[in-house]
Amino acid sequence: MPKHLIPGLILSAGFCSLCAMSYLIFDSVPQAPDAPVATKAEPASRAWGASPFAVGAPTDGSIAARPGNAPRQPIYGRNGRQVDFGGENAADYIAQWSALARNGDAAAAYKVFQAADVCANNDEPVPPFGSATERDEFLRERDNLNRLCEGVSAAQVQERMVFLNLAARAGNRDAQIDYFMEGPDGKPYDAAIDDPALLRWKSDSITFLKSASAQGDAFALGLLANAYDAGQIVESDPKMSLAYTMANAAARHVDLTPDQLRARFGSQMSDDDFAAAIQMGRQISALCCQK
Repeated sequence: MPKHLIPGLILSAGFCSLCAMSYLIFDSVPQAPDAPVATKAEPASRAWGASPFAVGAPTDGSIAARPGNAPRQPIYGRNGRQVDFGGENAADYIAQWSALARNGDAAAAYKVFQAADVCANNDEPVPPFGSATERDEFLRERDNLNRLCEGVSAAQVQERMVFLNLAARAGNRDAQIDYFMEGPDGKPYDAAIDDPALLRWKSDSITFLKSASAQGDAFALGLLANAYDAGQIVESDPKMSLAYTMANAAARHVDLTPDQLRARFGSQMSDDDFAAAIQMGRQISALCCQK
């Protein structure tokens, strides 16, 4: 495993459970022989999950020159995005931005969330690895993260969700996607629990994902297609799933033919509903993704 895959990508149980709860629609849409292969959705310049491969990713296996220091180059948060601590440790960085964040500054709020999120759930069970070398490398990187996060309290880690909510409500599309991916209150999604807080998270998640998708975010569009297909955070609706699948394709400049979509969705709806879903997909695509 390349060393730069590990820093900051110790994913939370909430993130993993959300990823597992549904598959990406495009994996099951048959491809025409001459059509581009439809891959999993990703946002454009700041590709979610792809950033560990970005130019400048640290490759020396170390996060800090000495305990408590942030790296000279950004590390990668658990959401796959770069986090630049500006040479500070996490506690000092959070302290620097917290006052502004508490006064409603959405940009500062997202900075605090990102920094605290790097420090979240770093004590989770070690996942299985293909070799002892990979496992040892993971443990070294986690130890580096723990040193970077010295002085960050459990309360600050939990408070990150307040700041994430603030940034999402202010229209930050990265925060809007993160809100869904973090899970309810930063905890794993549990379909068996249906309390008011979980219902609120479900409703807010769909609202935020729709807001991000309206800005042409391909990953948000793919998540919506999944959500309406799986029916776990919103009522299952094959027509909406098809429509957002089309919009996701438009955002990624991938052409899906009606025959391909019919092969995937046709058995789930009548011909009239299929035609209506195609029209809805075109409308969503025109609004979000063909600018």
